[in-house]
Amino acid sequence: MNLRAMRRRRRAVSSGLQTRMVAQFVLTVVGCVFISTLGLVVYVLITTVAGGRDQREFVIVYRQVEHRELVDLEGRSIERRSYRTEAQPQTSRWVLLIPPLLINNVVIGVVLSVFAVRYSGHYAGPVYRMSTDIRRALAGESGVRIQLRRGDELKELAQRLNALLDALDLAESRLHDG
Repeated sequence: MNLRAMRRRRRAVSSGLQTRMVAQFVLTVVGCVFISTLGLVVYVLITTVAGGRDQREFVIVYRQVEHRELVDLEGRSIERRSYRTEAQPQTSRWVLLIPPLLINNVVIGVVLSVFAVRYSGHYAGPVYRMSTDIRRALAGESGVRIQLRRGDELKELAQRLNALLDALDLAESRLHDG
């Protein structure tokens, strides 16, 4: 059997654990984003009902516009630039604030979700590896050692479990020798 085919079958991460970790993290992030958005909406509604000035105040946005024209100066064509300020149509401050806030919430949700998927493997993989190696030791296999990948978390726990497995192997060899 080809080594590449064997690698694909061998799991390095418990998919159930990783899925639960990612789901909990994503649900927490989505919940926080939803609560913050809901808080903003409730604030807008309360200030509107209470007759607050926030809804009646408008913002005027000014934009600087560049104007270019070619001027003939002593037989040479020169570009002259001038700038003027133009007022944009009046708009509510909420029309300016809410879209960036919502986009910000979506971007934060996506970035944190990617982080959750990436980081959960650093925990789910070692847990899966330790679980399978302990299962092998319980089945009577001797010389079992937990080896984690570089970048994995829980290395201290793996070292302690390896010390426990060493002690079990030593006790078993003494039992058979004595």
